[in-house]
Amino acid sequence: MKKIIPLMLALTFALAGCNFSENKGPVEENIEVSENKAVGEAEVSSGEEENPSEDKAKQDKKGLVNQALEHEEGVPYEVGVTPDDYNMDYDTSRLLSLEDKKSEYYPEDGVKGLYFNSYSVNDPATFDKIIGLIEDTRLNAVVIDIKDDWGNVTMNFETDDEDITYSKIDIIDPESFLEDMHDRGIYVIGRITTFKDSIITEKHPDWGFTLEDGSLWKNGAEEAFMNPFLNEVQDYDIKIAKLAAKAGFDEIQFDYVRFAEGFETFGDTLEYSRGEYENADMEEGDKRVSAITGFVKRAREELQELNVPISIDVFGYALQVGRADGIGQDFGEMSNQTDIMSSMIYPSHWGAWSFDIEKPDLEPYELVKRYLDAEQKYLSNIEHKPLSRPWIQDFTATWIGEGNWMEYDKEAVEAQIQAIYDSGQKEFLLWNASSDYTMDVEY
Repeated sequence: MKKIIPLMLALTFALAGCNFSENKGPVEENIEVSENKAVGEAEVSSGEEENPSEDKAKQDKKGLVNQALEHEEGVPYEVGVTPDDYNMDYDTSRLLSLEDKKSEYYPEDGVKGLYFNSYSVNDPATFDKIIGLIEDTRLNAVVIDIKDDWGNVTMNFETDDEDITYSKIDIIDPESFLEDMHDRGIYVIGRITTFKDSIITEKHPDWGFTLEDGSLWKNGAEEAFMNPFLNEVQDYDIKIAKLAAKAGFDEIQFDYVRFAEGFETFGDTLEYSRGEYENADMEEGDKRVSAITGFVKRAREELQELNVPISIDVFGYALQVGRADGIGQDFGEMSNQTDIMSSMIYPSHWGAWSFDIEKPDLEPYELVKRYLDAEQKYLSNIEHKPLSRPWIQDFTATWIGEGNWMEYDKEAVEAQIQAIYDSGQKEFLLWNASSDYTMDVEY
C-alpha cells in the first residue's frame, strides 16, 4: 500500500498541475483522522500561495498530530509527522527494536541469569559464591535491585532530586559494581520495584492510598503501594530508571507493575485520585489497566532515548485470565508495550489443576512446558511481540501445604530449564530471595 501511494500522488500531481502542501502523504492507521478526509488521501493545494499559520490550522483541524515538527530527530512522542523523503508518518517510539538496544554485554547464547540480592553484594562469601557460580556454569547475567521491595534506592546515584535522595541508602556504588560485572562479561539487569513502595509514601502519603481516617493503607505485610494513576508517581520511578541507565545498567526491569493484590475487593474503601481518569467514562478496572499499560509504554519510550531496553515482571496467571483488571494487568496490552516479558511461572505459585496438573509444584517440567506452550501461542498474535524470558524457581515452598510441595533440588531446577529448552527458548531467570542457589545444576 505504501509503495502505491507515492505513485498515486505523482499521478495526481501530474493531472492537477498542483503543488503538494507542506504536510502530505499517508498516515499511520492509528492516527485519528477527521471524517471528511480518508486515511492515505493526499492533500493537494489549489496552487495559490498559502499562509503557513492557516496551513497549520487546517492540519490541526484534520486531527493530524504534528508534534514531530517541533522535536529533534529520535525524540519519542505519541504518534506524529516526521519529515523524510515522502513525509511518511510513523511512531518514533518504535524507532529502536530490542536488537537495536542490546548492549555489548548481551550474551550471544541468550540471558541465563539469577537474582542477586543487593544486601548480599557486600558480603564477600556470598559475592564469591555467586560470581563463582556464574563463571563455572552457563549462567551469564544478574538481576540486582535498584529500588528494593520496600522502596529503598540501593544505588549511590549522584542526584539532586530530593525524593530520590530521601529514599537512597547507598548500599552499592553503581560505577564500580558495573565495571566489575562487565569486566567479567556479566550482563547486568537493574530491577525496580515499581508501585510497591513503603519509603517514598512516608514522605508523600498523597502518592499512596489512604483510609477514611487519613492514614496510609498498607497490606497484611505492612507494605504500602503508590498510586499508578498519578503522573508524579510514574515520574519518580522513571527518573530512577534513567539514573540507572545512565550509570551503565544493560537493562531495566520493572517488577510490581500493578495495583495491590485484591485491589478490586477493597479499592472502593480507599481515598485516592484517579488522575486523568477521574472523570473518564470507563469501568474502574479499565482505568487501572489503562494506567498500568500507559506506564509500561511511557517507560519504554523514555528509556529508548538512552538506548536501553526494558523488561517487566508479571504474574503467570495473567496469561490465563488475560485481563486481571483488579490489579491493572492486561497480559496482551503489557506484552505489546515491553521489550521483554518475564512471567513469574514458579510451579509453587499455581493452584491445583492449573494446566491440568493436580499439584503443580510436584511437576516442574510439565508446568513450565505447558505454560510456555500457551504463552507462545498467545504472543504469536501480538503486534509487537516481546522476547519471553521467564522467572523460574530455585527455592522450596514449604508453606503451600503438606503433600503439595517438594524440595527444589538439582533435578527440580534442571527440569524447569529443560522444559524451556524443549520449548525452543533459551533465556530464563532464577529466583531465590536470599541468593542461596542450588549447586551443581547443569544450566
